[in-house]
Amino acid sequence: MFRPLFAAVFVAGVALSAAPLASAAPFKNCTEARSNGYSNIPSSSEYYGSHLDRDGDGIGCES
Repeated sequence: MFRPLFAAVFVAGVALSAAPLASAAPFKNCTEARSNGYSNIPSSSEYYGSHLDRDGDGIGCES
């Protein structure tokens, strides 16, 4: 009785752990960032890209 249950739980756990995690990427441009509600994006953010930082101060899409 427990063996089929254990097997089902194990298979489900493996399937869930193998699922790829979503990761954020920098916005293509500041228009895209602003349309998604982002501005003043710090360099520590996963949405930051150096192409979004015109003056090179570590803040992208400054408003």
